[in-house]
Amino acid sequence: MSKSLERRRAARGRRSRPEGTAARQLHLLESAAAVVAEQGLRGLTHRAVDREAGLPEGTCSVYYRTRLALLTALTEHVGAHFTSDVAAMGEGFSDEQILNRVFVVNACTKLLHGWTQDATLVIAMGELSFESLRKPTLAPAANHWREMMAFIVETIIERMGISAPQMRAKALVSSLEGIVVSSMKLQPAAREGYLRHTIGILVLGILNLDAADVAALDAEQLQLSR
Repeated sequence: MSKSLERRRAARGRRSRPEGTAARQLHLLESAAAVVAEQGLRGLTHRAVDREAGLPEGTCSVYYRTRLALLTALTEHVGAHFTSDVAAMGEGFSDEQILNRVFVVNACTKLLHGWTQDATLVIAMGELSFESLRKPTLAPAANHWREMMAFIVETIIERMGISAPQMRAKALVSSLEGIVVSSMKLQPAAREGYLRHTIGILVLGILNLDAADVAALDAEQLQLSR
C-alpha cells in the first residue's frame, strides 16, 4: 500500500463517522468508487470498502448484502452524479445563451474538464460499464444513467430549435463518454485543451449536421433494423 493511500485512510479513520442510514450509504458508495478507481473491480469487496471508509468490518455488507447489490448501487450512485451535473448545466442556460453554440461548447468543456479533475468517478464508471457487458443483471442500472443523460441533452437540443434532437442527443452522449475516458490518458495539464478542441468539433459537427442528412441516416437505420 502506498504511503499516500495509508495517510488518506488514516485521515478517514479520524473523521467522525456518518450518522444515519442515508449518510452511511453515501459514504460507503463514495468509498467503493475510490476502491474501484485504485484497484479495479477485482479489488471491490465488502471488506475493502469498509477499510476505505474507515468503518468497522461488516458495515458494508449490512447495507449491501451481495456483491451484485453493491455493484448495482455503485453504478446508480456514479450515474446519478453525472446526470445531475448535466441537468444543472442545461437548466443554467438562458434562452439567449442556449442559442450560442460556442457558449454551449464552452459549458460542456468546463463540465467534462471538472470531471477529470478527480478521476475517481470517471474510472469507476468505465469499469462498471464493461462489467455490465459481462453481467446482464447490472445492465439496467448502467443503461439508466445514459438514457437519462440522453433525455436531458435532447431537451437542450430541442430548446436550441434543432431538428432530430433524440438522434443527435444519443450520438453526443455516447461520444462525450468516450472523449472523457480518452482524456484521462493525457497529462492533467493537457486535458483541458484536448477537451475543448475535441468537444468543439464533436458538438458543432453534430448540431450543424443538415436536417436532411439526419433524416437520411434515420431512414437507413430503420431499414437496417428490419
